[in-house]
This record gives sequence, structure tokens and C-alpha cells, in this order.
Amino acid sequence: MAVQVTMSGEDPLSDPVAESVAAYSDHAGDYEATHAPKMSDRVERFARSLPTPSLILDAGCGPGRDLARFGAYGHAARGVDLNPVFVSMARAHAPTSQCDLREVGARFPAGTFDGIWASASLVHLHEAEAVDVLGQFAELLRPGGRLYVCLKATGSTGWLDEPDGRRWYTVWDAEKFAGAVADAGFEVEHVDRGPYVEVWATRAR
Repeated sequence: MAVQVTMSGEDPLSDPVAESVAAYSDHAGDYEATHAPKMSDRVERFARSLPTPSLILDAGCGPGRDLARFGAYGHAARGVDLNPVFVSMARAHAPTSQCDLREVGARFPAGTFDGIWASASLVHLHEAEAVDVLGQFAELLRPGGRLYVCLKATGSTGWLDEPDGRRWYTVWDAEKFAGAVADAGFEVEHVDRGPYVEVWATRAR
């Protein structure tokens, strides 16, 4: 059973994002198997919202589950992830490179992608970092490009001790996060509320 530990402060020399992402390495195979059946309906919805073929960035692709799915729908997918074990696994499905999402805007030219898929990949970022990454996503998308992004909307912000490691999570209010997406340069089309808030949006023209 997970135990929530919320901290009011943290070591200024630590990087919760790097520490959290590194925690996936020791159980990467188990993670892949556990999450393999999830999100297929969302992937289909996103894939069908784009003309075929489109170039999609899976931002925080993990072991590559959705890269494979996008390819099956006729799209060209590219993956980035900070965890090197996940990157190696994802390369079996599509071109993938190791990248900190906080620097993703420097990795590709502006307007490169038709779609950006960010499924639970911003969960370990502090609010200000997530807002900055949303702005980078807007730069990487062509005008009219599509964005899907989801992150935690329940629980408490802080460190969470899980069976496979200790990770930092930032929990967002759904309306606040939808507003942050809009402020980054997107037209928010739909917000699905639940344990994770899911935002479907289009890059403003």
C-alpha cells in the first residue's frame, strides 16, 4: 500500500524529477506489463483526431506503449523520455531519444509536430516547470496541432512511497491546469475530470 509523505521543504540540491524518473529503472519490465492495457481508448481518440499520417511526439513515452499504437494507426511517432532504460525499450517501437522534458523545446525545431501526446509525463514536475513545458509544447506544435496532456488531480503534492519506488507528484486542480494549458497558447476543447485531469486542446493559430 502506498504511503503519502508530504514535505513542506526539500533539499535545494536535489532534483525531484530526476529522482522520481530514476525510480522506474529497477522495475521497468513490471511497469511495462502493468500499464500495457491502459489508455487504448484515449490513444485511438487522439490518433483519429489527426490527419493520417501525422508526426506525433510522445513526450515522456516510457517503454513505448503508445509509440507502437500510434504507428498502428498510420502515424509517424517520435519518443522522448528521461529514463534511459525506458528509452532503450521504446526504441523497439519508434525513434526515441533521452531528453528531460524541461528542455524539450531545444531538442526540435519550432512547429515540428502535428500532435503532442503527454500522458502522465508532467506528474513529477513542480507547477512552474509544468507551465514552462506547456509553453515549449506550444512552440513545437504547428498552428492547429493537437495536444493531449494529463496529470494527477487527487491526493497531496509531495513524495509518495510506492511499491516500486519513491517519487514526487504535483497534484493540480482541474480548472487551474486547464487554465494553464490555455495560457500556454492552446484552445482547450475538452477537459475530462477524474483521478487524473485530462486536457484535449489545439494549438492556437
